[in-house]
Amino acid sequence: MHKWILTAFLLSLSFSSVWATNAEEALNFYKQQISAFPTQNSRENRLYASALANALDTWIQQNPQHASAPEVRLWQARLLLRAQEKGAAAVALLQLRGRFAQPDLTSLTPLFEEAVEGLHKDYRQTALQSFKAEPVATQKPAEKEAHVLYTLSKLAGKEYYPAAAQAFERFFSTYPNYTGNNEIELWYGDLHRVNGNYLAAITQYKKADKLYPQSPYKAASLRLIGDIYADNLKNTEAATQAYTTVLRLYPDSSETGIVYKHMAILDENNKQYDSALINYDKAIELLGTTPAAYEAYRGKADVYVKTKNYTEAYQTLHKAATVFQTNPGQAAQALEEAAQIARKKLQDEVKYTQSLEKAIALAPHATQTAENMYVLAHAYEKQGKTAQAQEMYKRLILNFPTHKQAAKAQNRLTGLSK
Repeated sequence: MHKWILTAFLLSLSFSSVWATNAEEALNFYKQQISAFPTQNSRENRLYASALANALDTWIQQNPQHASAPEVRLWQARLLLRAQEKGAAAVALLQLRGRFAQPDLTSLTPLFEEAVEGLHKDYRQTALQSFKAEPVATQKPAEKEAHVLYTLSKLAGKEYYPAAAQAFERFFSTYPNYTGNNEIELWYGDLHRVNGNYLAAITQYKKADKLYPQSPYKAASLRLIGDIYADNLKNTEAATQAYTTVLRLYPDSSETGIVYKHMAILDENNKQYDSALINYDKAIELLGTTPAAYEAYRGKADVYVKTKNYTEAYQTLHKAATVFQTNPGQAAQALEEAAQIARKKLQDEVKYTQSLEKAIALAPHATQTAENMYVLAHAYEKQGKTAQAQEMYKRLILNFPTHKQAAKAQNRLTGLSK
């Protein structure tokens, strides 16, 4: 028995040695091919670069712990850029940064910027921020690669979608038992959705619900299905069915507040205003001071405007400003909207100026505050409050000397001083 165990052990060492030798031989071979790579940007050379990049990817999959794996991933990314496969290059660079925690961003960032230059500016900014952020602090490869997938789930573009989808599929085949796969299934659905593949996204969210019995994201998956039917496919009946299923099966879920908000939006879009107000109130009650609650307040005010109940709209926005006063940007925005309702709908200049005064006090250094100061000072002028107008113009010039409204404020101030 002991002899058999020893023989098996020696055989395993023999096979490991052979595999290690093959890995080194393959690495040297690829290094030679890369060093002799043609410089011309011809179709043949682009095809060659693509094929060689695929071969390097296979080598990395076979040798994920090899000391040269980060260097090989960088070779692969450069070849993909040569092949003009920017989506795949972006994925490779994100994997290099996330999986191998490369500290040298000086040389990597220009490559990544080239790889994502075809993305819409918002997606490009998201990708660059993620790329420059500190890699996830863990020693587990699966967790590092999962972090990369989360970034990929936020990117849209025909060059990037196939490469990102391939990264998800490869992750599932490499880590079929990873404990976080139920959440990654949702991210994969997000990737489909942001790229306009709505039916695939629905299927993916259903998979997250059906194939993971113990998943804590069942309510989220159903809510996301409802969102696609509501926002993207404009199928009110299917959206309502998904939302009501969440409320019926998971009444204590953290998703219920979001569901009520989205049901309110559906009602509002379908001009069912009484039902919309009821659902907005339920959402506000459940969502507390989250960003979604702020959106619910604004949605409720919007319904009041549509039903010409302008006083309630004004008061709702002021209440939102009070609830969210710890977030000056949100509070000021609500007050700015209240000011517009006061002037255009209620024709109440006092309420108009009061709202702007509160907005300026809450967010004195916000960019929009310069605009608010100017229009408020002008309102004071119209009301005959010259001293207050002058004081506001002076504050604007002092606090925002380079803003475009500062020059206009100076002109108004000079005119008032004559």
